[in-house]
Amino acid sequence: MATTDYDILIVGGGIYGCGIAQAASACGYRCLLIEQNTLASGTSSQSTKLIHGGLRYLEQFNLKLVYEALSERERLLQLAPELVSRQWFYIPIYQGNKRPPWMVACGLLLYFILSGGRSRFKWLPRSQWENTLPALNTSHLRAILAYEDAATDDAALTRAVAASARSLGCNIRENCALEHAEYDKNQWNVRLSTGDSLSAKILVNAAGPWVNTVHQCITPSPACIDIQLVQGSHLLLNRPCPGYVYTESLDGRVMFFRPWKGQTLAGTTETPLQDPPLNINPTASEICDILTTYNHYFPSTACDAHDIVRSFCGMRVLPQTHGSAFGASRETIMLCNPFGQAPYLAVYGGKLTTYRSESEKAVQLLKSFMPPPHKGSTRNMILSEHA
Repeated sequence: MATTDYDILIVGGGIYGCGIAQAASACGYRCLLIEQNTLASGTSSQSTKLIHGGLRYLEQFNLKLVYEALSERERLLQLAPELVSRQWFYIPIYQGNKRPPWMVACGLLLYFILSGGRSRFKWLPRSQWENTLPALNTSHLRAILAYEDAATDDAALTRAVAASARSLGCNIRENCALEHAEYDKNQWNVRLSTGDSLSAKILVNAAGPWVNTVHQCITPSPACIDIQLVQGSHLLLNRPCPGYVYTESLDGRVMFFRPWKGQTLAGTTETPLQDPPLNINPTASEICDILTTYNHYFPSTACDAHDIVRSFCGMRVLPQTHGSAFGASRETIMLCNPFGQAPYLAVYGGKLTTYRSESEKAVQLLKSFMPPPHKGSTRNMILSEHA
């Protein structure tokens, strides 16, 4: 029999593709990761750059997701101290907000419990409002609550995970897309956009918003799910940011203001998309919503379009629902062919915070196709931006 070039071919160089490459390489699999552009060039560099449990998911009663994300937050604080830092987040509550202070405090108490006591929270005394959040609109302000979460540089974290995978033997090729993969009952025969051909035992589709586009390049056609894509837009404003602020937009959606490179990063929105375009930009409506919300909370440092340093959009993969995107599940969905069929796994959705644990779950599924050369885990692998 001809020798197979790789045990696992992973398509997609975002945080999940890199995470699966790291976890699989730690188990001794011979891995190749391909990325059509550059590592972290998609959503993995275009998020709000937070490592958090997802406070808003408590309203969906998704306690399991919040608990797992908070556990992973603590692990990443240990594994990547150069890249992940604990921060205080502030929630200003005004008259007319749909969540009164007591309700927010109850949510923060539950968050504290689910975190094992690692997400402290407090009421900020009125005497500290101005010093803590200068320029914040205090008209009709009833309370400011604060709680602990964490922040990161999402692109740097992704590159650090990729560097760890490389150190474990993974081959990573950028500017390289999958053109076609066909299973011949023994291995995947693959053609790449570079003109190269290769073979692999297992195929992993971690292409993020392009997961179903990659699906169309595969023979025999594996199972897939209907998805909805939402565009999340951010604006970088030329204003110093006093801290990490968790707010409601004027129509009640969640919005963050956070420091980023000495300026204010504001977002995000959720606007439905039909197909994953190669280049997306904030819509005029999204820009207006973000600026209006910022100006409502910080009227003395109000911004207009001329104050936008740059803007960017990430795409989020959600299962197709008939309701609003806000109510759609944020759980990672993994479609894995059963044993006896072509060895294939597709990853849908997922949170930046839980990439590591979900990547290990993915590799656990792949073990049914091919036992690993040895045991391995990423639970104690230190990540460094200088790797």
